[in-house]
Amino acid sequence: MHLRGRALTDSLVELLVETVHAIGARAERRVERQVISELKRVTGKTNLLFEIANAAVERPDGTVRDVVFPVADEQILRDLVREWQSGPIYRRSLRTTIRGSYAGHYRRMVPKLLDALDFRSNNANHRPVIDALALVQRYAASRLRHIPAHETVPIEGVVRPLWRDALLDADAKGGKPRVNRITYEICVLEALRERLRSKEIWVVGADRYRNPDEDLPADFAQQRAPYYAALGLPLDAEAFIFGPSISAPGTRTSRRSGTSAMAGAGS
Repeated sequence: MHLRGRALTDSLVELLVETVHAIGARAERRVERQVISELKRVTGKTNLLFEIANAAVERPDGTVRDVVFPVADEQILRDLVREWQSGPIYRRSLRTTIRGSYAGHYRRMVPKLLDALDFRSNNANHRPVIDALALVQRYAASRLRHIPAHETVPIEGVVRPLWRDALLDADAKGGKPRVNRITYEICVLEALRERLRSKEIWVVGADRYRNPDEDLPADFAQQRAPYYAALGLPLDAEAFIFGPSISAPGTRTSRRSGTSAMAGAGS
């Protein structure tokens, strides 16, 4: 039952990680197809700029239609403007698609997954994500559009640049901007996924996503030599890096399997 419980916890964490990834990946593919189908790339932009500049200098008092359009066709300039705008448009479209997909579908299950898992971290640098996760869970069942003003909302280490300018909504009464709750949930989930994958955040009761301090045997520091001998690895770092076994067939596999065996001993 203990082992089955750890396996089930791992499955829930993987479901959460894959769900958060799917939200962003599907939105990216959808928006990319839309942008690519509408975008017409303009070649020779540098030469075009010089030609427009030269025409403008020669006839500074002329109109755009008389001076610029004979050098650069109006449609080419429209395509150029559309290409320049595609960057901001792509980011806005991606955010809108991700938010709509999460709010309209995925959000029905994600809070239940979060409630079933207990997240921890051994590194104070990742404490903002843990605090942000607790904040999200606190208001997951509410219908509030914004996080209450009295709450401390972690931003650094949680919100990536894509969402920075979309996170705050202007107050209708002209007050302090408010943090959009759904948008912030997406930011927290993305940050949580990255740290789960790197084990900077771990889950109580999991196996694969367990406390990284448990990856080594409890007595590893005292029994270092016997463990290295059992794995067929030298204690000396230079011997491991520059030794003759580095070029031997199967060396990488044996060392990789040794690492896995060491982690398995910790479980």
